[in-house]
Amino acid sequence: MLRIQTEGRKEAQLLHLAHSPHPLETFEQHRVVLAVIHYFSEQYHKPIAIPEMSRLLGISLLHIETAFDLYKGKTVNQALLEYRLNRLCDLIGRDPSQEIGEQIRCCGLSSEISPGLDSFTETNDRFIACFGIDLIAYHQQCFLAKAARLQIQAKTTSIDGDDEYVGSPSQSNRLLTRFHNPA
Repeated sequence: MLRIQTEGRKEAQLLHLAHSPHPLETFEQHRVVLAVIHYFSEQYHKPIAIPEMSRLLGISLLHIETAFDLYKGKTVNQALLEYRLNRLCDLIGRDPSQEIGEQIRCCGLSSEISPGLDSFTETNDRFIACFGIDLIAYHQQCFLAKAARLQIQAKTTSIDGDDEYVGSPSQSNRLLTRFHNPA
């Protein structure tokens, strides 16, 4: 009886070890995810077919899907969509004066079947699901922030460099760091 219990425990331990990722397997998953994300970074503005990407990277589709599932907790298509939405955020933040539809196309989010309003609506729904804010509202916030930055920049360049603000360090002290204090 004791022998059966011991064998059962050993079997359970082996089963547990078989299902827990080995550090080398985790490294491989990480390597696969990094390779795919690097591919996304270079090709996100173009249509990406995951099987074609798999072939180009020389990594099986099963390995890619498994790595993303285990390492990132999402599918490759979800990761690609998230990557593109993040690039859209960056693009809108950098240049809110550009048309939103053009920015959507630049990030590979426009549908080739219906590039107009349907594409915007679909992207907006995905944007809200990912970031919790509407594309138009985010665009307006970025536009206002850029206008405020430009206004501040215009004020600071119009003021003579010799004038000091109340409470601000003098020009000579601003150039010094704690390593350059005159002793």
